[in-house]
Amino acid sequence: MSDGSKLPKRVQVKLLRLEDAEQQAQALISSTIRRIGELERLLVNNPGSPAADALREEITLLRRRQSDHSDRHRECADVNAAIRRYLESLPANVAVEDARQSRPKLKPGENYVSAVERVRRDIAGHVSERLRVQQAGLPIEEIRAKAKDWITQRGRLARPYVTASHDHFTIRFDVYVENAIAPVTDVAAILAWLYPERFSKKIDEIIEQMPKPALAMSARDKSQKLRQIKERLYELEMEEEGLISAAEEQGQIIARRMTADPRAILGLEINRATAAA
Repeated sequence: MSDGSKLPKRVQVKLLRLEDAEQQAQALISSTIRRIGELERLLVNNPGSPAADALREEITLLRRRQSDHSDRHRECADVNAAIRRYLESLPANVAVEDARQSRPKLKPGENYVSAVERVRRDIAGHVSERLRVQQAGLPIEEIRAKAKDWITQRGRLARPYVTASHDHFTIRFDVYVENAIAPVTDVAAILAWLYPERFSKKIDEIIEQMPKPALAMSARDKSQKLRQIKERLYELEMEEEGLISAAEEQGQIIARRMTADPRAILGLEINRATAAA
């Protein structure tokens, strides 16, 4: 969705403010460099001036500020680039709406910086939990069930073809290993047809010896947990952006994370039902 006119007005305003922040940081870099140059010329032309030490101190201070402005510009540019990539990835017919927003509240003893740090710690915790869930293995009961299902299915496919006539008699297994580069007879499938119970018992013994995962979850539980984490992360990132925006209203700058969800930064939602229609 490269056409910004399709975005809600509030989202368009947010985009403009983010672009303004990047341009302001660039302007501060330019003005600071220009001022440093002016002071350095004064120092070169008057090295023995009574103000020489003061000029050197001011130049040192301005260089530190230039570094801060450069960091700020880079942060803004990275965030804006990530947002542009996200918007360009949206289908042209997608329905974009303003997300519900509520003004975040500071906890007792908090300021905006400490509140953002608290939320970010919570975000980091959920990201770690998401990785832990993603790496979760299957419970042994589900592994056994999958093995049993596999043996049943492959055994059916391995059923041999019997040809009998007055002149000849043949038995042929036409079952091959899936995704093999060249045709390879699927011996395991043949064993599943010949000796399903004995084969299943041997596979169960192997399953029992498999390393146990640190976290075991059924496919359904894993999917549900990941969905819950995703929803909570979005809520936390909405809270994070609300705190950053509230701080900006009071003239306090808190850098945004380039990895933050662009939807949370812009305050938008995708209405998939409308888009599908």
